[in-house]
Amino acid sequence: MAESNHENKLRGFAVLLNSILTPLNENKKFQEKFRKVDTKILLNASNLNYAALIIIDHGFIRVESIPNKPKANLKKREIGWKAFLEMDTQTFLALAMNRLSLIGIAKKWLTHKVKMRGIRKLLILLKVFRFLTSYND
Repeated sequence: MAESNHENKLRGFAVLLNSILTPLNENKKFQEKFRKVDTKILLNASNLNYAALIIIDHGFIRVESIPNKPKANLKKREIGWKAFLEMDTQTFLALAMNRLSLIGIAKKWLTHKVKMRGIRKLLILLKVFRFLTSYND
């Protein structure tokens, strides 16, 4: 099981997300706003070898790498994620750089280029990213 493997080295997509998200652990406003949140969100860049599991645990955030082959490694039963988002890296980058709107994501979802599960929990991730863009100490 992935969560018991804490000596897991970060690889691939998780390295980038870790460098972006873990500085939030030092932000008191972030800790206060997310103190009641306990969730796991799995982001899989389908054209890479590792997925990133974002764990928000009562105001603290960490990222783990999960090998995405075989697909069984990404099952909800295996990892215990509450939200899942899968797309290729170009789509992730376009979304991160605001070159792709939520309407664009919805179109890709309808054409099955983006897979989502636990959409309400994914909104937590949007709040985290919004918090990053309005980062005030």
